[in-house]
Amino acid sequence: MSVGLTFRATIIALILSVLSVWWIHQATLVQAPGNVYAPVYMLAVPPVPAVFCLLLLVALAPLTARLFKRALCEREMIVAYMFLVLAIPPATFGIVEMLIPWMVNPVYFHTPQDNMAQLADAMPQWFRPHDTEVIRQMYEGSDDGTFPWRPWVYPLAVWTAFMALVFFTGLCLVTLFRRQWVERERLRFPLLFIPMSIVQREAPGSRTSFFRNPLVWVAFGLVTVHHVLNVMHAFNPAVMALEDRYHLGQIFTERPWTAYRGINFAHRPQMVGLAYFVSLDVLFSGWFFFLLQPFLKVIADVFGLTAAPALPFVQQQGTGAYIALLFVLFWTARGHLGQVLRKALYNDPAVDDTEEPMPYRWALFGTIAGFIAIIAWTYTMGFSLCYSIPFFGMLIGFGLVYSRVRAEAGVPSMWAFPFNQHQQTILNLVGYKPLIHGSDVTNLSLLTSFSWFGRGYFSSQMGYLTENEALADQMKIGARMLPAMMMGAFLVGCVAAYYVVLKDYYAFGALVLNGGTTHGGYNITTSLGQWTTASSALTSAGPPNLNRTLGVVGGAVATVALVALRQYWLRSPLHPLGYIATLNHGYALWAPFFTAWALKSAIHRLGGARLFRQLMPFFLGLVMADLVIAGLSRIVMAVFGPDSLGGYIVHFG
Repeated sequence: MSVGLTFRATIIALILSVLSVWWIHQATLVQAPGNVYAPVYMLAVPPVPAVFCLLLLVALAPLTARLFKRALCEREMIVAYMFLVLAIPPATFGIVEMLIPWMVNPVYFHTPQDNMAQLADAMPQWFRPHDTEVIRQMYEGSDDGTFPWRPWVYPLAVWTAFMALVFFTGLCLVTLFRRQWVERERLRFPLLFIPMSIVQREAPGSRTSFFRNPLVWVAFGLVTVHHVLNVMHAFNPAVMALEDRYHLGQIFTERPWTAYRGINFAHRPQMVGLAYFVSLDVLFSGWFFFLLQPFLKVIADVFGLTAAPALPFVQQQGTGAYIALLFVLFWTARGHLGQVLRKALYNDPAVDDTEEPMPYRWALFGTIAGFIAIIAWTYTMGFSLCYSIPFFGMLIGFGLVYSRVRAEAGVPSMWAFPFNQHQQTILNLVGYKPLIHGSDVTNLSLLTSFSWFGRGYFSSQMGYLTENEALADQMKIGARMLPAMMMGAFLVGCVAAYYVVLKDYYAFGALVLNGGTTHGGYNITTSLGQWTTASSALTSAGPPNLNRTLGVVGGAVATVALVALRQYWLRSPLHPLGYIATLNHGYALWAPFFTAWALKSAIHRLGGARLFRQLMPFFLGLVMADLVIAGLSRIVMAVFGPDSLGGYIVHFG
């Protein structure tokens, strides 16, 4: 058995996964405050329950020594952590809580005045149960609160197989880049400081253990005061507190500076702490390019130009930037990928892949065959190749680019990718008319059905895959056990999520969860908006959107220009990764990036590399404190009710 993946580590990981799925489900769906966006804000990277479970394993190490005659070693604890970070996200609205309403919303909400019933009929038979009473009870609650599981078994089994295929394809793809990123480029993987600091004896930049370093406890104290004051402010607005953000845009009241009215300065201790480990050029580029975007509107206003409402098309720029960087990643790794090809095709003895999570032949052909299988599967449903190939190509390709963003910049967000742009990019390019052929609306129905993938965590899950492979390398854990373990973790998470989500949907009614009312909470209203738009397209099909498509082109051109600039000017302060990160999640990232950039610049000037290393435990303490306090606050809300903290939550969205 591979080092780290022992029988007891596997059992412990399974038990903790079930408990963690239940915890995250209760926190984000059942016990979340009334804010409809609360589930978005409560999911951290890494998941709070995974961090708590790792802390628990370290604290109970003496007890495990008595139970098992030998205490859990660091590798076994890390294996449990790697399992948890993949098993927990499926239980959230990013996967299962999004999938289930997405498939049945057109059935429950259709009316004689819309076309949602026609779209629902165009779906494959296995997409959902076909008993309308079963669907009604899911939304409104069953009479006796029981969960009728039999009608759900077949559709969920097929969906699980399809999602596992997508997950496996992404796993094979990131494995192809492991050596390039970990060994050749030696990327830092800032998020790995969290689990490694918990289990290892020495904190980064210190010779003392992490929790005995006084700087860590100074950070814990500051973050605790920050959140306690925010809770007190929630109960009594007279209490002075930073809250979670400052509405900086309120000072811009006159034209042309009103373009900056939507700017918020977010106070996110976790993001500031992790940003400390990111290079200065990435940090500078992050806040610079974010603040540059509204300036384009200012320029248009100054010169009396009538700007398009969505100018400067930030989301579309982000899409183009991701597409461009995807090709850049392949070009940069062309030497390594050439070795992969020689090993996979000719078994070149000069190329050693024995330390890889899977042989290069499996990884290469797994990527190609997996993608072909996805396209073939959807083609049998009636999904045209001209839509399925770009859609799933963006889904998996964006996951690879997101993994690079996580590996180099440590962005602790599941949303730092072109959110919901997979479907929109296709529609902006061709419009709705080509998807409708008379009474045949299969392409429109399937594109809308699969659009939840672009809003969910499939792209961002690939970040955990990359980090787990890098973590296994640093902890000397046997690599060959990783693919099976990570596939197993994802499947365990899905199965556990099906049970807890559907159980509470039928017990309480899906409409009233997630802060919902008659039309449901975040996950249901989001899905309903997509289906309503698709339904309207059947009677009034929108044309292509040239401006948004040009935004995609502009983002791609800007990214390539930034990459070329750094090739010819090594000290360029403009980094394409900072540009990309803040295009796709800038409202939450730019302020922490700016704060970390200012602090880090001052630290380098005052004390150089030595002072930088000495302060590493403090900034990592900010990260840990934010995650720990978030977990404690969720326990308080679970015990005393969602209003026990005045509706205040620790934001991670």
